[in-house]
Amino acid sequence: MFVCRVGLLFGLTALLAVPAARAADDATCPRAGTLGVSRTVEIDTTGGPGFGMDNYKAYDFLQDKEILLTFDDGPQKYTTEAVLKALGDECVKATFFSIGKMALGYPEIIREVAKAGHTVGTHTWSHKSIAKLKTFDEGKDEIERGVSGVRRAVGGPVAPFFRFPTLADTPEAVAYLGKRNIAMFSTDIDSFDFKPQTADHLVKSLMQKIDKRGKGIILMHDIHKTTAKAVPMLLAELKAKGYKIVHMTAKFPVTTVAEYDQAIEKEAKGLPQVGAERPVSSIVKTIDGPAPAAESATSGGEPEGLPPPPAPDAATTAGSAASHSEGAAPALPSFPTTPSSEPAANSVPGKQSAVQPMKSIAETSSPPSPMGPVVTTTGSLPAANATVPPTHTAAVSMAQETASPVKTVSAEGEKTAASSPAAPMMPIETAPQQPTKSISQRVKDAWEYWFGQ
Repeated sequence: MFVCRVGLLFGLTALLAVPAARAADDATCPRAGTLGVSRTVEIDTTGGPGFGMDNYKAYDFLQDKEILLTFDDGPQKYTTEAVLKALGDECVKATFFSIGKMALGYPEIIREVAKAGHTVGTHTWSHKSIAKLKTFDEGKDEIERGVSGVRRAVGGPVAPFFRFPTLADTPEAVAYLGKRNIAMFSTDIDSFDFKPQTADHLVKSLMQKIDKRGKGIILMHDIHKTTAKAVPMLLAELKAKGYKIVHMTAKFPVTTVAEYDQAIEKEAKGLPQVGAERPVSSIVKTIDGPAPAAESATSGGEPEGLPPPPAPDAATTAGSAASHSEGAAPALPSFPTTPSSEPAANSVPGKQSAVQPMKSIAETSSPPSPMGPVVTTTGSLPAANATVPPTHTAAVSMAQETASPVKTVSAEGEKTAASSPAAPMMPIETAPQQPTKSISQRVKDAWEYWFGQ
């Protein structure tokens, strides 16, 4: 009788361990049933190529039904966290164009973005429209302070990817980014999520644009509550309609300028280097009276739902009020290859200036570009990927085009060391979970039930 009870106890213990093991498997990506990432591309930013058909028509590397998700103006408390959770639940990767001030204000959040395997680019220091500044020196300061600020906040490499506030560039800024080997990103599909609307309306209008175009770089903002609520619904719609997500990485990280790194240290205002800080919960603990939500949530829970957004600071206000607004720890993602020295600048980056009216730029009748094929190192790509004759504008000399800066480094269903390594997903719970008994406690309860104390 005793032997039977012991055998039953061990069987019960093994049965109780199954859900825990299954939960551990469910936390990893890729995961069955999720939207996931179809392929990962690597961008060679030498010469500062431009992407996004609204402004730069040289390099359209997306195939039919492929979507590239981008978020501007963050990070922001609650909203960026909710966006990260939605992306993590579907094992999806995105690109975040962060504002320098915002990154230094919420370094722990932008670090979570990087640790989750997303690509972090930059979006100026304070979201000032470079096209409206009096001199380019002011624009240069906005660009470089933003790069140094985001790099300082992340505490690790960030991508040489840049998006102009309000998508408005200048010839001087385009030339400067080309010399700095920083790629510029416009958009193919603008969500206009900064406009007052419901999450349902946002998803409906965005899906109409996506279905009409069939593919594209999508522009959203992770600082808006409506966007945070809409992302899970958007991903569900994309999955239901058979769209595929492309993850974009950089061939080499951005290099910062020492002068601006030193200036940013004054703005950091005591922010410790990554890895040197201690969690607040390990330093401050409530011993009398009710503990605040932030302290009680140290076990991993997050405040339920999305509370009203905090009072916006200058960067947030600037990001949402514009006529077209953009709303060295080992765990950080590394770049596939890092050259020993920064690549030489390309005098012909292959882009156009936005000084011409947006979305109404005349096409050129020049002969097709001799741009080489996009290289696939892993997996397979559609036949259309063999040659990609881009449509240039009149501002680009077709005869001077170089090989495509885009290379696929991984495809659906495969993992490769060449792609940006994604750290294990750390989903952010938006609702507090009911406490569950550990396996040891459940075993103890079972023992007491059968044998008593």
